Amino acid sequence: MTTENVYDSKTIFYHWISAALILLLWFIGENIDSFDRGDPRVFVRSIHITLGALLAVVFVLRVTWKLTGATKLPKASPGVVGKIATGTHHLLYLILGLTVLLGIAAAWFRGDNIFNLFEIPAFDPTDEDLPEDIVDIHGLFANTLLILALGHSILAIWHHKVIKDGLLKRMWPSLK
Repeated sequence: MTTENVYDSKTIFYHWISAALILLLWFIGENIDSFDRGDPRVFVRSIHITLGALLAVVFVLRVTWKLTGATKLPKASPGVVGKIATGTHHLLYLILGLTVLLGIAAAWFRGDNIFNLFEIPAFDPTDEDLPEDIVDIHGLFANTLLILALGHSILAIWHHKVIKDGLLKRMWPSLK
């Protein structure tokens, strides 16, 4: 694999830190309600919100870098397959961005206690349905994102193990 066919280190970092945060946030989000009400749940939800805010920052940095300085590589596959891959990547970015925005909206509409240090005031404390609806939609988008990311991962591994075209090495961190 030549350096012309490898993404730059910043792109690779943003990719893998995003993947790690998405997996961690999904796991935490799926398990928040299994913690006892009160301090245990406040702590876990606070971690989820804090990591979600970190993912929002990483996402903005990632998109900014992609638009301004990231290494541009040719499509790994020509024709229709390449167009599908490009479209899927755009869809992953879109769903990630919407999931982050819905997470911010959920915290704002519901109101949240962050580590018992400060409160995010509820947008409309009298509306009990809207916050739950937003949380449900946030969860739906998070699940969709995870399914698409899993498919993305499976296809990358397929390229690496079956097709053996070096595709995975384009985004693999250097061990230098």
